[in-house]
Amino acid sequence: MTSSRNYPRAAFLASVVFAGWPLSDALMKIAQDAGVSQGEILMIFGLGSMATIFLLSVFRGRLGDLRPHNKKGLVVLGLCQLVGFIFWMLALPRLPLANMYIVSFLTPMAVACLAAVFLKESLGWNRAFVIAAGFAGVVVAVNPSNLFQHIDSGLPYLFLFGNMAGSSIQMFLLRVVADKERSECVAFYPRVFLTLGGFVFCLVTGFTAITPWIFFVLCVSGALGGIGWNLLAQAYRHAPAAAVAPFQYSQMIWGALFGYLVWNDVPNAYLLCGSAIIIASGVTLIRHERRISRTMPRLD
Repeated sequence: MTSSRNYPRAAFLASVVFAGWPLSDALMKIAQDAGVSQGEILMIFGLGSMATIFLLSVFRGRLGDLRPHNKKGLVVLGLCQLVGFIFWMLALPRLPLANMYIVSFLTPMAVACLAAVFLKESLGWNRAFVIAAGFAGVVVAVNPSNLFQHIDSGLPYLFLFGNMAGSSIQMFLLRVVADKERSECVAFYPRVFLTLGGFVFCLVTGFTAITPWIFFVLCVSGALGGIGWNLLAQAYRHAPAAAVAPFQYSQMIWGALFGYLVWNDVPNAYLLCGSAIIIASGVTLIRHERRISRTMPRLD
């Protein structure tokens, strides 16, 4: 049930979420720079996020919201989350933080394509043009001439497309699962898969010693992911998706800021121009279709 409209509150909550998630990514990148294995990052991040969602549910007296109903749907969501997160972590140490969000901004457009194919929703020439413009923006942002000169430069973007594919399938499935599950439940159980996936990975590759500081950093990163989901769900209760979702693009600003402050990364002209095209296309698409309100942005 949707609460009364409160656009300023929704805008504030969305702004906090999309500042917190880039900070979470920055903390993971710091952990990777410190030599922490991907399995340990998965496991600790997942545990931190699960603990946060659980404690928030207890604090709000809504522990029953964590009771699953569509178990098969949650399993598929969890597997998509795990695959997408692995691709994300593979790209994270190879790219400036701001560049990480370029491909992920295509997720709403990919979801629209999936809905047209599998749910027979009308795509229309207008939406098709907007989606094509968004993909063109990615081409501009990654600067193909640079990729041809340095073949290894294209590998991180392939990882990001893998992440975007997993996230898009996850967002698409939410349109089916969301009718039967609470948002807390949908957020909690996919992170169980992150934790278990990380634990299995560590069993295969082995555990390494982690300093208390890095352990704390990863716990905070996971907590930001869990808190962000909770706040975003509240934002969607106070305003329609067309008003909330465009705040997702502020991640580019925060990613560029954190990248500059920590790694001295400066976005180039190609990235800025491509980002402008993608953001304009994404906002146009989001405002064009109100039904995207069930589709939540990147799950961290």
